[in-house]
Amino acid sequence: MRLLQPLLYSIGLFSTLTNAQAPSKSGDPVVMATSGTYPRATRLSDGSLLGVYTHFNSGNHTITTLKSTDNGASWSVLGTVNTGPESTKDIDNPFVHQLPNGRILCAFRNHDKAVGSQPRFYRITVCVSDDNGATWKYLSTPASDSNSANGNWEPFLINALDGSLQLYYSRENAGSDQDSLLRRSTDGGATWTSAQTISGADITARDGMLGLTRTSPNSPTLLAVFESKNTTGNNLYTIHTISSPDDGQTWGSRNLVYSSLGHNAGAPGLIRVGNKLVTSFGTDEDGGTWPTGAMKVVVSSDGGRTWGDKTTIHAQPAQWSGMLAIDDRRFLAMYESENTIYAQRMVL
Repeated sequence: MRLLQPLLYSIGLFSTLTNAQAPSKSGDPVVMATSGTYPRATRLSDGSLLGVYTHFNSGNHTITTLKSTDNGASWSVLGTVNTGPESTKDIDNPFVHQLPNGRILCAFRNHDKAVGSQPRFYRITVCVSDDNGATWKYLSTPASDSNSANGNWEPFLINALDGSLQLYYSRENAGSDQDSLLRRSTDGGATWTSAQTISGADITARDGMLGLTRTSPNSPTLLAVFESKNTTGNNLYTIHTISSPDDGQTWGSRNLVYSSLGHNAGAPGLIRVGNKLVTSFGTDEDGGTWPTGAMKVVVSSDGGRTWGDKTTIHAQPAQWSGMLAIDDRRFLAMYESENTIYAQRMVL
């Protein structure tokens, strides 16, 4: 397996040069928020956009929601999901998602830092809103670990075709090994199944920061993108996908999306825009001290088999990017640059 990796990387690098249509910028980037990081957004059933990010204020980390009624051209602060002092809490990685019944969930990492004799405690928390993201209350804790080597990170929510809810996240097995996990809920996120490992079980590497989409509307085929560190023994981050033909029941076909010789590419996102797929990532190939780098995207026109038309959204410094499809041709590329969060409108 290890001996095949250089060949696999060569094939992957070649395939990224072969197809697709390059996205272009539409206007200047819009400031979503200041003093924060990790922007994400979703479209609600009323047509508005609900954004979320981690706000830094007076020594606190606060999961804060935003609202846009003009497809991301402007944003206003809406509400607070959760907050805690950074001296004792590690609150970050928010992700918002609307259920078919209209309720909105926000999943995020909600760790207790090691203080005195108290060990570090890791958890993924889910809160719920019944007023389109303005007010929130606790709903559940799908994952938690008290072992300092087993952190839980970067939750992602998606509705399954059978009406259930899927939660994807990353879990450390050791400092050099991390897997991608899936849990399911049939009661709107109140209770959860045990975890299923979807990537990383057969390799010692740091798989993480999952993003997912269906390859076409209502298709049972899911594509998940993630970063992986040290897959080839060079201690660098690279971008990969795996796929599921049956709505998350089984996973396989691990493929390389992007790597940069001697540099990192990580923190990916994945969306479907019309009949194309777009993967975003951060990279230090143009400079920056990792994880700071530039935000770039690549596009696939064949369901994620090959990727091309690499485009820079924002030169370094940019990090912790997210994306949201606006319609069949337009999408928002969101990123943090020096603690200010921006949304760049893009056209395919």
